[in-house]
Amino acid sequence: MKTLNKRRLIDRAAHWGITLGGAAVILVILALFVFIFLEVFPLLKGAKVVGKNTCSLSGKAVSVGIDEYQEIAYAVYENGNIDFISLLNGKLIKKHSIKGIIGTTITAVCKDKDRIVMGTNDGRVLTANIGFFVSYDDDERIITPQVSHEEVAFTSEGGKGIQYITSKNDEEATVTVFYTADGRLILKSTEIEEKLFGGEEKSEIITDITAMLEMYKLTTPDKSTEQGRDLQITSLAIDHFTENLYAGTVHGEVIHINVRDRENPFLVERVKVSDESVTSLGFLLGDVSLVVGDRKGGISTWMRVRDETSQSGWSLKKVHTGKPHQAGITSIAPSSRNKCFVTAASDGTIYLKHATSEQTLLNLRSMTMPTAIAYSPKANGILVADSAGSLTHWSISNPHPETTLKTLFGKVWYEGYEEPEYVWQSTGGSDDFEPKFSLVPLIFGTIKGTIYALIIAIPIGILSALYTSQFLHTSLKKIIKPSIEFMAALPSVILGFLAALWLAPLMERIFPAIIIMPIFLLIFIAGAFCIWKALPGYVKGRYRHGTEAIFLIPFFIVAILLSIYLGGLFESFVFNGDYRQWFLDVLGLRYDQRNAVVVGFAMGFAILPIIFTISEDAMSNVPNHLTSASLALGAVPWQTAVRIVLPIASPAIFSAVMLGFGRAVGETMIVLMATGNTPIMDWNLFNGFRALAANIAVEIPEAPFGGTLYRVLFLAALLLFMTTFIVNTIAELIRQKMKKKYSHL
Repeated sequence: MKTLNKRRLIDRAAHWGITLGGAAVILVILALFVFIFLEVFPLLKGAKVVGKNTCSLSGKAVSVGIDEYQEIAYAVYENGNIDFISLLNGKLIKKHSIKGIIGTTITAVCKDKDRIVMGTNDGRVLTANIGFFVSYDDDERIITPQVSHEEVAFTSEGGKGIQYITSKNDEEATVTVFYTADGRLILKSTEIEEKLFGGEEKSEIITDITAMLEMYKLTTPDKSTEQGRDLQITSLAIDHFTENLYAGTVHGEVIHINVRDRENPFLVERVKVSDESVTSLGFLLGDVSLVVGDRKGGISTWMRVRDETSQSGWSLKKVHTGKPHQAGITSIAPSSRNKCFVTAASDGTIYLKHATSEQTLLNLRSMTMPTAIAYSPKANGILVADSAGSLTHWSISNPHPETTLKTLFGKVWYEGYEEPEYVWQSTGGSDDFEPKFSLVPLIFGTIKGTIYALIIAIPIGILSALYTSQFLHTSLKKIIKPSIEFMAALPSVILGFLAALWLAPLMERIFPAIIIMPIFLLIFIAGAFCIWKALPGYVKGRYRHGTEAIFLIPFFIVAILLSIYLGGLFESFVFNGDYRQWFLDVLGLRYDQRNAVVVGFAMGFAILPIIFTISEDAMSNVPNHLTSASLALGAVPWQTAVRIVLPIASPAIFSAVMLGFGRAVGETMIVLMATGNTPIMDWNLFNGFRALAANIAVEIPEAPFGGTLYRVLFLAALLLFMTTFIVNTIAELIRQKMKKKYSHL
């Protein structure tokens, strides 16, 4: 009785231990899922306003700006005065009057970083730098507004007012282009060159490029209609490289003029961008994409792409379209950190948009028509001055503007590309680089690597398990099975190392031999079979039943060596002496040393022990009475193995394949080391790829905590988690169904 109670106690303890252990595993998995999801969830959240304040101005502002800490704003008025205002309490901090503006009014303004370029109604061009000096006193931040480098850069002889102006300053020159009230388009270039023996020499070039507009008239398709129509410029924009000038017209067109040669600019093209008048132009970060706003509120992004039909080989094409306003666009303010930009319309609506994702992140409204807008340097604030003399500041949170379902899983047209594509490129070599986070190439690479590994591992693993369990002698089985199981203990980093430094160069050297090797193996196996059949009985008797495979080993070795020996001759005869060049010229396939074939062999080697061990155990555990009955009814051993053993063991074999699939999907080091790790989408056997798991290993050390890349990598981990969970669940359901089907045998 005492022994029985002890056993019951042990049984209950085991029952609760197993139950609690299983529950703990489930809780850990759920906790892991919740943790990953919480890291991914912010990607689904849009921009939001976290603070708003409004203060009054002392006049109509034509330009506004803000410091990077969003503590001080400035407003430039029509009369040339500048007010610096505290956004914390709305009080005036400092007033300044721009030199050279007396008895005149500012009619056109453009901003080039901290430099403000202004045109007046009497034809003058003035420049000033507005900045903020930051210092610290006893850990207290002190921001001091400054105005410097004030000068009158140009004075029109005729005194005609300036309607539109644009200017850029690079390391070599400052180029300003303005359009006057009498229809003249003037280019002014200032270059400073260092003299050979020290000092600097300043040179100025002033060119009237109005003729470019006349040339535009002459090149229009319908000359009879166009000659009588006045061409009126409504907006201007020049890129950072001071080479490409774009002029919007009242007829809804953009004229592209190349001004690289300051004295001899030339017309490149004209493009119809809208059915309405173009009211605003602005470059996004990098000065490659041009944002166009029209009189009806339409917003579109244009970019120069290759075009064989164009005379210059390039043409301006619309790549993105944003949500339109219900009124005409008055101004565009781009971000200095990403491809976001702010648009303002005459009805008081202000939109925060992201060009590449084409999403409208925020929809704000000012009291009356906006007269000037600004986007904060850190892209976390929007400043708007309206016609009623109010200055409104919104503090915003917009951590992940570039991520949508389309940018993560769809084709996107990025700068520098000729068409929409799936692209993963998280980092670049310049500050204006746009990260590209398409997960499709990574998913494709994961599938590609998994398929090639399973193609190698499944047939070898299952057939070797079948032979080992049904035909191999017990003495050899005791050696071979533990040896294959020992392969599973090899770290994947070792396999990746061997694949990258030994297998990949070896395969590149003897690839023609690998092509013909299966043929020689089949020939020599067939020859070995014929020789075996012809051998006398006393010779065969030396081999115990189930050890005949030893007889094949010399034939295998000779077949492999002969393939390698004849590989060079085969390459010369079939591939004209260079198989790599032949693949490229004839098949259009480029051979990379670290490619999918190498990964297939290496990763197949890694998952082979899993498939072999589980399959062999299942086949060995098929009841003897079933195999004996099959043999008793006249079936030969191979018929018994195929028709009895395989069906009965199929549920376990299927589970083995699914476990191998899960190992291949999550494999990191082999894929990372044995491929070029390039995120491309191509089924070509001879190039590399990048898998989700390998991408996480590569990118996570460089991902800023909480940044977009950081969270997208967690999204990749979530996809892997969900994929393996779903596949394993489906596999288990199928296995249970197969088990039920064959359980009656």
